[in-house]
Amino acid sequence: MHQPSTTRATRHRRGGRRLAVATSAAVLFTALPATAAWAGGGGGQTWVVSPGESIQEVVDAAESGDTIQIQAGTYQEAVCVDQKGLTIKGAGRDVTKIVWPDWTTPADLPEVAATPCWEAQNTADPEGDPDTFADDVSGLFFLEPAGPVEVTGVSTWNHPANGIAAWGADGFRVEKTKGYGHDRYGILAAYSTHSRILRNIEEGVDRGTADQPNSGTAGIGSTDSAKAYADIVANDVQGYNIGIFARESRVGVMRHNYVSGNCVGVLVFDDAATEIPDASRNVRGGDWTIRANESSGNDRFCLAGIGEVQAALRVSGTGMAVVNADHVGIYDNRIRDNNSAVDPATLQFPSAGVALLTLPPFNNPLGVDPGPVTAVRVWKNGITGNTLDVLRGWPPPLDAQFPPVGRDISIRGNTCATSIPASLCGG
Repeated sequence: MHQPSTTRATRHRRGGRRLAVATSAAVLFTALPATAAWAGGGGGQTWVVSPGESIQEVVDAAESGDTIQIQAGTYQEAVCVDQKGLTIKGAGRDVTKIVWPDWTTPADLPEVAATPCWEAQNTADPEGDPDTFADDVSGLFFLEPAGPVEVTGVSTWNHPANGIAAWGADGFRVEKTKGYGHDRYGILAAYSTHSRILRNIEEGVDRGTADQPNSGTAGIGSTDSAKAYADIVANDVQGYNIGIFARESRVGVMRHNYVSGNCVGVLVFDDAATEIPDASRNVRGGDWTIRANESSGNDRFCLAGIGEVQAALRVSGTGMAVVNADHVGIYDNRIRDNNSAVDPATLQFPSAGVALLTLPPFNNPLGVDPGPVTAVRVWKNGITGNTLDVLRGWPPPLDAQFPPVGRDISIRGNTCATSIPASLCGG
């Protein structure tokens, strides 16, 4: 593996004790940065990266099980971690920053375009330009790591794809980080399992136009996983198209999160096919518990959807929505003041505090019908001040165009005033 010789990063045992290197092992230094100290194989070592040094160079030299400590400073990078389970620790999300220099810059740098991470993302987006990798640049991207991944105490800024993303991880923990202005996801766990996304801050930036508003797909996403076992807890997500998005993802909990200023606060969506790493599978999205969150003031307007339907889904003012998914519990949440930024009659996705909806199949190369939204509990929530507090099925006149909800829908014990049907809130 090629290793540049300019970094001054140091490697040592976890106890901080450095290991002297025997003369007979000197040949091994040709594969390491010039001033790195070799501490033996097998992982479990610690690297320290200081300002002016390259995170990517140290990642390339590290092994699964190693820890990389990034000191306070600004690092202009997009880091690809290929098949390694690493722990990456910053000095704090306000002081350790991984930034992309110019959001509109084509990623024509050979060291970016040639990495497995960007190649994998480009393959997953066949409609993208194969010669332009700007859309596929993420702050920290873990591609099929061989062991657990942990990221704490860093911030990622302005990357045209994701802030912190893992594809194919078993054990993905992201805690006390900050993301700003990413165009896809702030934090993404894709076809991954045992994800823990805790106490992070995500802020979206609208870089679209008046006709094509867009501030990134979602602040936090759990996608394309039949066994997500995801725990999304105590995060603050503002200014994205979707605050927290569970798409083609099964088994997870969202609790004590704050989502505001998005187009949709929380969305659980059973699509017809996975997207990552490709569209060869179908996952029955659902089995999520959404408890004790606050979804308020999600009043942005954006265009949402995939491929041909993107321009058809005008979205604004939705607190929480369940689309086609099954076995979802929405309990003890505060869902208030989610109002459309445009005339609600112009929307193709209804503005409501809580919406339970069925969409016809689309994005559907496998010919799969995900079926209606089924087995949903909406209990003991405070749902107030929204364009419409509770919606079960599409409102007239759209109800004639979309399939009805399925069986076993229970809506009770909520504080709400307006609903369709009207009986959901007692008239």
